[in-house]
Amino acid sequence: MTPLVNALACLVALGVASLLWKPKSSFYRNAALLAGFLLFACLYTYLGSETFDLKYLEPQLEHYPLRMLMLCLCLSTTSLTLYRRRYLVLAQGLWCWVELFGGIALYYRGIDVAWVRIAALAGITLGSTFLSRISKEMEFCLMVFWIAIWVFF
Repeated sequence: MTPLVNALACLVALGVASLLWKPKSSFYRNAALLAGFLLFACLYTYLGSETFDLKYLEPQLEHYPLRMLMLCLCLSTTSLTLYRRRYLVLAQGLWCWVELFGGIALYYRGIDVAWVRIAALAGITLGSTFLSRISKEMEFCLMVFWIAIWVFF
C-alpha cells in the first residue's frame, strides 16, 4: 500500500482504538466493535486496492485487514487501566505473529518479506516486557513507534 493509504488506515485504527475498553463498556460491545472493524478493514483493503490500482499488490493485501486490527489493538491498550503492560505485550506479539506468518505465506509465493517490520515489532515487544511502569510519555513514544512501523515499513 502507498503511504497515503497506510496513513488513512492508521487514522481509522486510531479512531476505533479510542472507542475500545471504556470503563463501563461490556464485553459484547467491544467484541462487536472489533468484529465490525475487521469487516470494515476488509472493505477498506478491497476499496483501496481498487481505487489506487494496486492489483499488482494483491498477495500482500491478504493479511492487511488483520494487520489493521492488530494496530488497533496495540493502540487501544494504552487506554487500559489494569494489566496494561501485559496486554500491550500480548497485542504486539499478536501483531508480530500476523506479520511473521503473513510474510512466510508471501515468501512461499516468491514475494519478499518485510523483515525490517518484523524485526522492529519483535524488538519493541521484547523491550516492552521489561517495562516496569508505562508512563504517559512512554505511551506516546510507543504510539509514535507503532505508527512509524505502520506507515513507513
